[in-house]
Amino acid sequence: MKKDYKQTAKLIVDNVGGKENIIDLVHCMTRLRFRLKDTSLANEVQLKNIDHVAGVVETASQYQVVIGNEVNAVYKEVLALGIKSPEDAEEPNTQKKKTGFLNNIIETITGCMTPMIPALTAAGMIKVILSLIMTFDLMSKTSDTYRLLDIIGDAAFYFMPILLAVNASRMFKVNTSLAVIVAGVLLHPNFAAWIASGDPISFIGLPVPAVIYAASVIPVLLIVWIMSYIEKYVDKVVPNMLKIILSPTLILLISAPIALIVVGPLGNFAGQGLAGLINLLQGSLGLVMVALLAAAFPFIVMTGMHHALTPIFISTFAATGQEALILVAQVCANLAQGGATLAVAVRTKSKAMKQLASSAGISAVMGITEPSLYGVTLKLKKPAIASAIGAGIAGCFAGIMHVTLYVPQNSFMAILGFSGDKGVSNIVSGLIMMVLAFIASFVICLVLGFKDLEEK
Repeated sequence: MKKDYKQTAKLIVDNVGGKENIIDLVHCMTRLRFRLKDTSLANEVQLKNIDHVAGVVETASQYQVVIGNEVNAVYKEVLALGIKSPEDAEEPNTQKKKTGFLNNIIETITGCMTPMIPALTAAGMIKVILSLIMTFDLMSKTSDTYRLLDIIGDAAFYFMPILLAVNASRMFKVNTSLAVIVAGVLLHPNFAAWIASGDPISFIGLPVPAVIYAASVIPVLLIVWIMSYIEKYVDKVVPNMLKIILSPTLILLISAPIALIVVGPLGNFAGQGLAGLINLLQGSLGLVMVALLAAAFPFIVMTGMHHALTPIFISTFAATGQEALILVAQVCANLAQGGATLAVAVRTKSKAMKQLASSAGISAVMGITEPSLYGVTLKLKKPAIASAIGAGIAGCFAGIMHVTLYVPQNSFMAILGFSGDKGVSNIVSGLIMMVLAFIASFVICLVLGFKDLEEK
């Protein structure tokens, strides 16, 4: 039977302060992300009691309502009530909350990366399919079908600067088409071929570093941020009668060379340095770092900061083709969350909780943990402790064995992402890590027990 989300959408809108209190709305994989004029008008208690709502998270710039797997259906019904997306919304004359520098950086990165998650998830799944094809020798790597699938899987990563330019332009209030063109300059096939040729490149006598920007993150974020200031300056100095022609031309002529000569290479260097730092941490301190990050991941998800880690592991993948810290820890955390939640489903006497925990546990194993986190483990407390301990145990093992992922995955599908340069031993270690995460948290949750919530 098809679910009706209209009532859920109406109740959510009413309890975030009504339609008039909403500036705009976007959504990620599991959350409705509202920008509100006055967050004090939102009723958190009532929101948490609405069907399909797993929890509420308030950040410096967003009021987030956690839905889970059904977020897209609820989002459509909320938009149907007349709520606007950022593209359609008008900026209100309201005072913004003062936030710290670090919070602003995190919010900006999250705002840029969150809309990309579906594309990255799809690309990761295509990579898993390709890994499956090679594992079972279903197709030759030289076949047209395999090569086209490989292109489809690579596209989201290769053209990531374009996707980021679109999102960053909205965050920094820059003309989207100009931001995309500057990102396009960095990816232009003629520019890439020029670099590949090894011939020196210069612009008005200034050297242009030979940098490949495919799958990069930091360079485009930096240049779009700088473009926001360039755009304001150009707007001030260009006469009104010439703005329509001269302004975009000047912005492009200033921004693109700065991107090629200064900002792009610096951003690429920062990305390479970040990847090097992560490699150092996961190498010499892997035992501690993977365990701590795996145990802490549920609490990182609570703050919404997990998306801020995306550019870090993407930079690592772009630089090295593998990752052994953030995504490995996330796999441990997600499977541990699933194990603890399914233990609740087994032990609880509440029919409602049994149903919720069963579906949320499966969802967590699939990589979506918010329904489990907000709907089950945090509510019951001890299962949250069990999942953190189970994730930490698996993370400790992963650190000792240097478990490595060659495909971006954060769910049980990571089982097909362990195949790479390290051979069979890495696959075996990865499988043991995943089993440890699930079984340890499941058993610990059963041993610790929990107090059932009363039926409503």
